[in-house]
Amino acid sequence: MSCGQLCYYLLLILIESQITRILPCRTITIIKPNFNKQTDIKMVDPERVLSYDDMLKVIHQPQKVIIDVRNPDEVNTTGKIPSSINIPLDNVHNALVTMSHEEFRKHYQREKPASTDELIFYCQSGRRSSEALDKALKMGYTKSKTYLGSWSEWSKKHR
Repeated sequence: MSCGQLCYYLLLILIESQITRILPCRTITIIKPNFNKQTDIKMVDPERVLSYDDMLKVIHQPQKVIIDVRNPDEVNTTGKIPSSINIPLDNVHNALVTMSHEEFRKHYQREKPASTDELIFYCQSGRRSSEALDKALKMGYTKSKTYLGSWSEWSKKHR
Protein backbone atom coordinates (compact mmCIF):
# COMPACT_ATOMS: atom_id res chain seq x y z
CA MET A 1 0.00 0.00 0.00
CA SER A 2 1.39 3.36 -0.97
CA CYS A 3 1.62 6.30 1.38
CA GLY A 4 -1.14 8.04 -0.59
CA GLN A 5 -3.47 5.05 -0.24
CA LEU A 6 -2.75 4.83 3.48
CA CYS A 7 -3.53 8.53 3.91
CA TYR A 8 -6.76 8.11 1.95
CA TYR A 9 -7.91 5.18 4.12
CA LEU A 10 -7.01 7.04 7.31
CA LEU A 11 -9.08 9.98 6.06
CA LEU A 12 -12.03 7.64 5.41
CA ILE A 13 -11.74 6.23 8.92
CA LEU A 14 -11.68 9.77 10.32
CA ILE A 15 -14.72 10.71 8.25
CA GLU A 16 -16.63 7.59 9.32
CA SER A 17 -15.87 8.12 12.99
CA GLN A 18 -16.20 11.91 13.23
CA ILE A 19 -18.67 13.09 10.62
CA THR A 20 -21.51 11.24 12.34
CA ARG A 21 -20.80 13.33 15.43
CA ILE A 22 -21.06 16.53 13.42
CA LEU A 23 -23.94 16.00 11.02
CA PRO A 24 -25.31 12.42 11.41
CA CYS A 25 -29.16 10.65 8.96
CA ARG A 26 -28.58 12.04 5.51
CA THR A 27 -26.86 9.35 3.48
CA ILE A 28 -23.78 10.10 1.46
CA THR A 29 -21.81 7.57 -0.53
CA ILE A 30 -18.04 7.47 -0.49
CA ILE A 31 -16.41 5.51 -3.28
CA LYS A 32 -13.05 4.15 -2.23
CA PRO A 33 -10.08 4.27 -4.63
CA ASN A 34 -10.59 0.75 -5.98
CA PHE A 35 -14.06 1.91 -7.19
CA ASN A 36 -15.73 -1.37 -6.33
CA LYS A 37 -16.66 -0.80 -2.71
CA GLN A 38 -19.06 1.82 -1.41
CA THR A 39 -19.55 2.99 2.16
CA ASP A 40 -22.76 4.74 3.22
CA ILE A 41 -22.48 7.12 6.15
CA LYS A 42 -25.62 8.24 7.94
CA MET A 43 -25.69 11.94 8.67
CA VAL A 44 -27.91 13.57 11.33
CA ASP A 45 -29.41 17.01 11.10
CA PRO A 46 -27.59 19.11 13.74
CA GLU A 47 -30.98 20.33 15.00
CA ARG A 48 -31.66 16.76 16.14
CA VAL A 49 -28.47 16.41 18.19
CA LEU A 50 -28.39 16.94 21.95
CA SER A 51 -25.27 17.82 23.90
CA TYR A 52 -24.19 16.59 27.31
CA ASP A 53 -25.51 19.83 28.85
CA ASP A 54 -28.86 19.29 27.12
CA MET A 55 -28.99 15.79 28.59
CA LEU A 56 -28.40 17.09 32.11
CA LYS A 57 -31.67 19.00 31.74
CA VAL A 58 -33.61 16.29 29.91
CA ILE A 59 -33.12 13.65 32.61
CA HIS A 60 -35.36 15.79 34.84
CA GLN A 61 -38.13 16.14 32.25
CA PRO A 62 -40.30 13.00 32.51
CA GLN A 63 -42.36 13.96 29.46
CA LYS A 64 -39.28 13.31 27.30
CA VAL A 65 -38.49 9.67 26.59
CA ILE A 66 -34.80 8.77 26.79
CA ILE A 67 -34.13 5.46 25.04
CA ASP A 68 -30.92 3.47 25.38
CA VAL A 69 -30.64 1.32 22.25
CA ARG A 70 -27.71 -0.80 23.46
CA ASN A 71 -28.17 -4.49 24.16
CA PRO A 72 -29.32 -5.37 27.70
CA ASP A 73 -25.99 -7.02 28.56
CA GLU A 74 -24.17 -3.76 27.73
CA VAL A 75 -26.54 -1.79 29.97
CA ASN A 76 -26.23 -4.32 32.82
CA THR A 77 -22.44 -4.20 32.59
CA THR A 78 -21.95 -0.45 32.35
CA GLY A 79 -25.07 1.28 33.68
CA LYS A 80 -27.44 3.76 32.07
CA ILE A 81 -28.37 7.42 31.95
CA PRO A 82 -30.93 8.27 34.67
CA SER A 83 -34.60 8.00 33.63
CA SER A 84 -33.77 6.14 30.41
CA ILE A 85 -35.39 2.93 29.27
CA ASN A 86 -33.60 0.19 27.36
CA ILE A 87 -35.04 -0.70 23.97
CA PRO A 88 -32.35 -2.45 21.91
CA LEU A 89 -32.00 -1.11 18.37
CA ASP A 90 -33.48 -4.26 16.83
CA ASN A 91 -36.60 -3.86 18.99
CA VAL A 92 -37.29 -0.15 18.39
CA HIS A 93 -39.85 -0.70 15.63
CA ASN A 94 -41.68 -3.40 17.58
CA ALA A 95 -41.79 -1.34 20.79
CA LEU A 96 -42.92 1.90 19.16
CA VAL A 97 -45.24 0.55 16.48
CA THR A 98 -46.37 -3.00 17.19
CA MET A 99 -46.63 -3.13 20.99
CA SER A 100 -49.92 -2.12 22.53
CA HIS A 101 -49.97 0.67 25.10
CA GLU A 102 -50.60 -1.90 27.82
CA GLU A 103 -47.71 -4.15 26.71
CA PHE A 104 -45.38 -1.17 26.53
CA ARG A 105 -46.37 0.03 30.02
CA LYS A 106 -45.93 -3.46 31.45
CA HIS A 107 -42.54 -4.00 29.82
CA TYR A 108 -40.99 -0.52 30.27
CA GLN A 109 -42.87 0.81 33.34
CA ARG A 110 -43.94 3.99 31.56
CA GLU A 111 -46.54 5.12 29.07
CA LYS A 112 -45.95 4.34 25.42
CA PRO A 113 -44.83 7.53 23.70
CA ALA A 114 -47.11 9.22 21.19
CA SER A 115 -45.73 10.23 17.82
CA THR A 116 -45.77 13.83 19.09
CA ASP A 117 -43.54 13.05 22.11
CA GLU A 118 -39.84 13.85 22.11
CA LEU A 119 -37.75 10.69 21.95
CA ILE A 120 -34.03 10.92 22.68
CA PHE A 121 -31.85 8.00 21.64
CA TYR A 122 -28.38 7.09 22.85
CA CYS A 123 -26.10 4.04 22.71
CA GLN A 124 -22.41 3.47 23.39
CA SER A 125 -20.87 5.83 20.86
CA GLY A 126 -23.64 7.41 18.77
CA ARG A 127 -23.88 5.11 15.76
CA ARG A 128 -26.83 2.98 16.87
CA SER A 129 -28.61 6.01 18.30
CA SER A 130 -28.37 7.66 14.87
CA GLU A 131 -29.89 4.53 13.32
CA ALA A 132 -32.66 4.55 15.92
CA LEU A 133 -33.31 8.23 15.20
CA ASP A 134 -33.60 7.50 11.50
CA LYS A 135 -36.05 4.65 12.20
CA ALA A 136 -38.15 6.77 14.57
CA LEU A 137 -38.41 9.61 12.09
CA LYS A 138 -39.54 7.17 9.42
CA MET A 139 -42.17 5.83 11.87
CA GLY A 140 -43.57 9.34 12.35
CA TYR A 141 -41.90 10.32 15.64
CA THR A 142 -41.11 13.78 14.31
CA LYS A 143 -39.64 15.24 17.52
CA SER A 144 -37.00 12.54 17.90
CA LYS A 145 -33.37 13.42 18.65
CA THR A 146 -30.09 11.74 19.43
CA TYR A 147 -27.41 12.23 22.06
CA LEU A 148 -24.32 11.51 19.99
CA GLY A 149 -21.97 11.67 22.96
CA SER A 150 -23.96 8.70 24.21
CA TRP A 151 -22.84 6.47 27.06
CA SER A 152 -19.19 6.98 26.20
CA GLU A 153 -19.32 10.71 26.99
CA TRP A 154 -21.85 10.41 29.83
CA SER A 155 -19.83 7.80 31.73
CA LYS A 156 -16.60 9.80 31.41
CA LYS A 157 -18.25 12.89 32.85
CA HIS A 158 -19.94 11.01 35.71
CA ARG A 159 -16.99 9.19 37.28
